[in-house]
Amino acid sequence: MSKTSDRDGKLVARLKKSGLDPQKLLDLALPGTTAKSVAKTRHRLILFGFFLFVALPSALFSAYMFFWASDQYHSTTAFAIRSSDPVAATEILGMVMGGGGSESTTSNSYIVSDYIQSQAILEDLPEDIDLQAIFNREASDFLFSMGTDLPIEDQLDYWNSMVDVSFDSTSSVIYVEVRSFRPEDSVTIAEAVLERSEILVNKLSEANRRQTVRYAEESVARAEARLKAIRKQMLAYRQETQEVDPEANAEIASEMIAGLDQERASREAEKATLMGYLDEESPRIRMLDQQIAALEGQITSVRQRLGTGGVPAGQTETGDGRDNLSLRLADYSDLAVEEEFAQQLYVTSLASLERARQEADNKSLYLATFIHPTLSEQAQYPGRFLYSLAAFLMLAGLWSVAVLLYYNVRDRT
Repeated sequence: MSKTSDRDGKLVARLKKSGLDPQKLLDLALPGTTAKSVAKTRHRLILFGFFLFVALPSALFSAYMFFWASDQYHSTTAFAIRSSDPVAATEILGMVMGGGGSESTTSNSYIVSDYIQSQAILEDLPEDIDLQAIFNREASDFLFSMGTDLPIEDQLDYWNSMVDVSFDSTSSVIYVEVRSFRPEDSVTIAEAVLERSEILVNKLSEANRRQTVRYAEESVARAEARLKAIRKQMLAYRQETQEVDPEANAEIASEMIAGLDQERASREAEKATLMGYLDEESPRIRMLDQQIAALEGQITSVRQRLGTGGVPAGQTETGDGRDNLSLRLADYSDLAVEEEFAQQLYVTSLASLERARQEADNKSLYLATFIHPTLSEQAQYPGRFLYSLAAFLMLAGLWSVAVLLYYNVRDRT
C-alpha cells in the first residue's frame, strides 16, 4: 500500500514538474464525475448566498416597510423674496431673457434657503416646538424616528432629511416640504419655518437699509459739525469786535469819507471864491481854513482806521492792529466764506441723506407667500414599495459583484 502511494506521489510530482495539472487530467479522464460534483456544490453555495444575503434581508426589510414603518404626512409652502423697488425696463428684459430678477432678491433667496437648512434655524425655532417630541411620536419606528439625546449635528442631518428645500432660480420661488408623523405637526413646523424666514428677510432688509443710509448720515454729521464750528468762530469774532457786520461798517465809513470829501471840496470852492475880494487874514477866510483842516483831519482819521491800522489823533495803537477795519473785514470775509461753504455742504448732505432714505425705502425686501402651509389628509411617505425595491436592487447588485469577483479570481488562479 505504501509503495503504491509512493509511486502515485512520484507520478503527481513528475506531472506537476512537467507543467500538467493532475486534477485537470483526472477531470478529462473521468468526465461527469468530479467536475459535475464541484460545479453542483458551487452553484448551491451561490444560491444559498443569494438567499442569505439578498432574498432574506430584502424580505425582512419589505415586511418592516409594509407592516412596521409609520405613515408620514407632508406640508408644503412656497414663497418668494420681493423688493418694493420698481422694476426697470432693463431688469424686465433680463427676466425675459432668463435673468431671474434682480441680483439682490436672488442672492437673498439663496441666503434664506441656506438658512432653512442650517443649524441656525434649529436654534431659532420657538420654544413651544419640541422637535424631539414631534419626530419621536412613533418611537417603535426606529428607522425613521429621530431618536433622543442627539448632538446638534445629528439633529441637523435628521432635520434636512425631513425638511426639503428647493429654490427655482428662474422664478425666484422657494419651495419647502415638511414631513412628520402627524399632519398637524407638519403644518406647525412649516409655519415656524415661514415665520423665521420672514424675520430673516426683515433683518436683511433693515441691514440693507442701514448700509444704504449709513454713509449719507456720516456725511451729514461731518457737515453739521463743521457748520457748528464755523458758527462758533463767527460768534466769538462778533463778541470780540462788538460788531455784527464789518462790511456794513465799511460801507458807512466809505460813505462818511465821500461826504467829508464833498464838504471839503465845497469849503475849498467857497474859499477860492472869497479869495477874489478878501484878504487871507480876514475872519471868514481863517474860519474856512479851520473848517477845511478839520475836514481833512476827519478824512485822514477815518481812512487810517479803514486801511492803515491807525487810530484817531490823541490815541496810541494797541493790540495787534485789529482796530483796523480792513483787517477785521478780511477776517470776517474768511469766516463768512467758510460759513457759506459749510452751510451749502450741510444742505447738500441733507438732500443726499433724504435721497438715500428714499432709495432704501424703495429697495426694502418682503416675503411674498403664495402657498401657505397645507394640511394633508392622506399619508404620502414613506415610499414603501420604492424603498423595498431599492433595498432588493442594492443587495442584488452587491451579491452580483461578489459572484463576479469570485469567478474572476477563480479563472485567474
